[in-house]
Amino acid sequence: GSDQIKITATGGILSVGDAVNHSQYSEEELHAAVEEAARLGRKVMMHAHGAEGIVTAVRAGAASIEHGSLIDDAGIAIMKERGAYLVPTLIILDEIVREGERKGVPANSIAKAKAIEPERRRRLRKAWESGVTFAFGTDATGDIHGRNAQEFALMVEQLGATPMQAILSATSSAATLIGAQDVLGTISAGKFADLIAVEGNPLDDVRRLERVDFVMKAGV
Repeated sequence: GSDQIKITATGGILSVGDAVNHSQYSEEELHAAVEEAARLGRKVMMHAHGAEGIVTAVRAGAASIEHGSLIDDAGIAIMKERGAYLVPTLIILDEIVREGERKGVPANSIAKAKAIEPERRRRLRKAWESGVTFAFGTDATGDIHGRNAQEFALMVEQLGATPMQAILSATSSAATLIGAQDVLGTISAGKFADLIAVEGNPLDDVRRLERVDFVMKAGV
């Protein structure tokens, strides 16, 4: 019954016993997963931090790369060529670096996050500036649920996105990525009336999206 399939193409930050640049599967294995998912019309999103793993994942047919921390020029080129999305999940990595110890994140995971932090910011910004299509996502874990909107400001500050570009990444781009563009992502006739309202113009201060005081779900 799953709408989306996610595979870990490389090691992770919170996982134990691996390295972020270590590929977990061969291209043939990843391609087989994509092929099987496609039989039921499902896309495959792939968790990938390492540069080589990102290229392998996109070559195998990944619809999106989750994290993309160490993307290089080859990764940027193939993502643009194949139309794969990059979901940078800035908030989770930031919080592990800044508040991991206080929140009880294992020391090994904090060390991995800190080791890639400078390169991650530089490479993700280069991918953004190079024209890779980004979609909004937070890898929401722990107490990030409910604070997802803080990702908007991070996209503006770290990637150089405008507030409107950040908003579009969370609406039309995200809807298209998950194959729901016919019912979500824009305010259009025939789509779900899923709307929020905030006080003031978020294009002047994107952090206003963190203070939502009106929600309409499917017109209610």
